[in-house]
Amino acid sequence: MDHTKALDKIKKLLRLAASDNPHEAAAAMRQARALMEKYRLEESDVHLSEVYECAARSGSKMTPPQWEANLAGVVTKAYACKILFMAGVGEWRFIGEMAELASYTMTLLLRQVRQSRRDFISTQLNRCKAATKTKRADVFCGAWVSAVRKQVMAFAGNDEPSPAAAAYMLKHHAETEKLDCRDRNANKGTGVRAMTDALHGILAAGDVRLNHGVNGQEQMVLN
Repeated sequence: MDHTKALDKIKKLLRLAASDNPHEAAAAMRQARALMEKYRLEESDVHLSEVYECAARSGSKMTPPQWEANLAGVVTKAYACKILFMAGVGEWRFIGEMAELASYTMTLLLRQVRQSRRDFISTQLNRCKAATKTKRADVFCGAWVSAVRKQVMAFAGNDEPSPAAAAYMLKHHAETEKLDCRDRNANKGTGVRAMTDALHGILAAGDVRLNHGVNGQEQMVLN
């Protein structure tokens, strides 16, 4: 039995150790402790093995827009993860016990907000210059993310990352830098046009629904 299989066995035994049957629980705990001693594994190793690192593709290789970073932050908090942006690769990396669900949700939400962005540009901004389209569409996306935030938080939860996730970060990503995001509207006021663009984003987000899917994974259902 290698260390990976030993960890899986130990985790199963520890789950049995929580049994209401005191004899079964005690036996499982003894077996778990024996395996941990045999393979020189600590309890921290067991917890660390529950942490996963899963990616969701960004729309940018180097510097993501602020609205996308905000969306990643919502998903990170909802699924109690740590997060990294891999510059050059263009990926959001979610780290935690629910990292797989976090990356799955991020991928689905990015797909939908990008489609909504394209629809907004084609129907509302077809006469604008390219730079204007990009800036106004960013306002739209920012409002979309804000509107979806409450739904995502209610759907997934709002816990803090576990100590194991923090330990994983220290072990595998000890050196990180602060992420700089692009805010193309940082120096612009909130005029009537911006308010209108934001309203379009809020209304578009009303079509998003997150439901529990097959095998415990989320599905996005559109009205």
